[in-house]
Amino acid sequence: MQTFEIPVANLTIKLVIIPACLLIAGVVLWWAIPKFAIYLRVLTGREPRKPGTQTVHLVLGLFVYLLIFLPAVISIVILIEITTTPPSIVSGGGVVGGGGLLSSRKTIAWNEVTRADCLMTRGSHKISNVRLTAASKRIELGGGVELEPIHDFIWAHLPPPVTHPCTIPFRSSR
Repeated sequence: MQTFEIPVANLTIKLVIIPACLLIAGVVLWWAIPKFAIYLRVLTGREPRKPGTQTVHLVLGLFVYLLIFLPAVISIVILIEITTTPPSIVSGGGVVGGGGLLSSRKTIAWNEVTRADCLMTRGSHKISNVRLTAASKRIELGGGVELEPIHDFIWAHLPPPVTHPCTIPFRSSR
C-alpha cells in the first residue's frame, strides 16, 4: 500500500524560518528584558518612581510591555510548531495531520471527506496546497514539497462530487 509523508515545512523553509524566529525573539528579549526588570522593580516599590509617574502610567506600562513581548512569543510559538509537528500521512485509509503545540492530531478517513480543494502557484502552475474537509475537521497539506502525486492519490480515493478543480489564488477572472 502506498503511503506519503508530508512535512510541515521542507528543509529550505526551515532554514529560513528558524533563524528568523530566533532573531526576532532574541532582539525583542535582549532589548525588553532589562527595561521590564526596571519596570517590575518600580511596580513592586523596590525602586522609586520617576517624578510625575502615576499609577495609571504603571498600568498602561503593563499593556505596552505585553505588546512589546508579543512578537517574541509569536516567533517562539512558530518555531516550536515548525520543529515539533510531525509530518502529515496520506495512506490508503485516509489522511492524518496536525499534532503540533496548538492543534491536536486529526485523522480523516476517505469516507468522511466532504470537500477536497487544491491551490496552484501562479507562475509554475504546480500544486502548492491540498485541503481536505470533513464534518468537523480540516487538514491542509503543503510545506513546499511536490504535491502532484499526492493530489492524484487523494483524488483517486474520493468520489467526483467531493473533489474540486485546483484554483490559482489572486487570479483575475476576465
